[in-house]
Amino acid sequence: MKLNLVYIFFTGCLVFILVAGCIKKPLDSDPTGSYTTANYWRNQNDVIAGVNGIYNVLTQEEGVGHNNYAFDDAGDDISVDGDHADFWEIERFTATPSTYQLRPTWSWSYEQIARANNAIMYIPKVPTIDEAIRKRSLGEAYFLRAYGYYILNQLFGSVPLILEDNVATGNYNVPKDDITKVRAQIESDLIKAADLLPETYGDQDKGRVHKGAAWGMLCKLYMMQDNMDKAIEYGSKVITNSNYALAASYRDNFTLGSQESNSEILFAVWNKNNFNNAPINIYFTPRAWNGWGFHHPTQNFADEFETADSIRKKATLLEVGDSIPHQTTLIEITDKDAYQMFAGKKGQLTGRMLPSNSLETGYCLRKYTAYNPDGSGSLDGDLKQPLLRTADIYLLVAEAKIRKNGAGAGDAEINTVRKRAGLATISGAGIKQLIHERRVELGGENVRFQDLLRWDKAKLINLDTIFNKPKKASPLQPYNGAVVVPARVFNRPKNYYVPIPQVVIDESKGVITQNPNY
Repeated sequence: MKLNLVYIFFTGCLVFILVAGCIKKPLDSDPTGSYTTANYWRNQNDVIAGVNGIYNVLTQEEGVGHNNYAFDDAGDDISVDGDHADFWEIERFTATPSTYQLRPTWSWSYEQIARANNAIMYIPKVPTIDEAIRKRSLGEAYFLRAYGYYILNQLFGSVPLILEDNVATGNYNVPKDDITKVRAQIESDLIKAADLLPETYGDQDKGRVHKGAAWGMLCKLYMMQDNMDKAIEYGSKVITNSNYALAASYRDNFTLGSQESNSEILFAVWNKNNFNNAPINIYFTPRAWNGWGFHHPTQNFADEFETADSIRKKATLLEVGDSIPHQTTLIEITDKDAYQMFAGKKGQLTGRMLPSNSLETGYCLRKYTAYNPDGSGSLDGDLKQPLLRTADIYLLVAEAKIRKNGAGAGDAEINTVRKRAGLATISGAGIKQLIHERRVELGGENVRFQDLLRWDKAKLINLDTIFNKPKKASPLQPYNGAVVVPARVFNRPKNYYVPIPQVVIDESKGVITQNPNY
């Protein structure tokens, strides 16, 4: 897997590479090489490295690599902990144009788009290159540009479209385009990507996007637009293709050694130990186990799992007393921990079991915690971060069929997912069952809040009945069902989108305008 091994930064027009070598006074010497985006793209190696540079944006912890999960915490599954006040503002629908996290989410998305634009413009002009590599690389660039705009559109709504013509003319200060136009551009890019990309890769190129990723994102885009026919069409391309089959085990999607050859993971941040260490591993792992513990599942989410749904629940949630392979940190039991299995053991060590003193709600997410198998007890930076799975597409196809044809129309797709979890099949499933299945299958994967928004806009649910209830901790000691986030007020249509960062509006000198009601 080579796509993580090169960083190429294309933020606009110019990249300088200065090589001092053995020159004794490098500042008195002329640069040995300087490249613009126009003369960088000379050969196949440049193309591969340049496209790798687009992927590397995904690893940034202030963007897709982690902080974008703060927006999902606005749902009902997760409570924010930690020292990021901006995350709390997002969770509680009190974000303002000055809320910090808005800016890096905006900036990293446009950084990804900028790098993709350069690739799209210059790859066709490279004189000597294997045509299969040229075609694939263009497909990757179109996909990654579409993904950047998809994130922006989900969160901010209307945003400026910066495309090849803007790069060619240097005209970057442009107003927002309406949502319909932005989504049309995402659709166009994904259709091009699906046409150009291969269905699969060899081991050397695992982690690159393929046709299945483009089809899956088209399915998600069409569901945002309530286009059920198109969602079914493109989703079916994924779920009927054996190259994108569900993993044999649900846990394989989140287990090192099983992720790398997993056909279900359509698109992921392909982290690499000691190079692109997985930031998601650090942020989701509890503090007692050497992580930062920013995200804690609520009791309401834990209660959503059926009694028999132990496979998914154990792969999703960690509770007090749980252990995990290769975790070696031993914690002294204090009066804050001397409950449950630690009762009467104050002053002793927890062993490898998880104590309660770093859990806000009594839970943390299991999906993003992994340790090096070398006995060091350090977090394993190789952990991959799934962004799109085939199970998601199965359930979107089921939803589209139910909404189009009524209860029971999506039973086959729902039951395929349930069978993998070891659960009994159901019949006549309607929207209520579909909502349940998506919640427990995709919990903690930055899907829930956007699902809630979609369903509220379509009047399938009423968000007031969810957000007017507080987020609560486990009923067990020492949490005692405490309220960790009070009931919140969701204002429509304001809170369907977050505000544009004020610094962006200021830098545009008012060309970019604020979202309504902020």
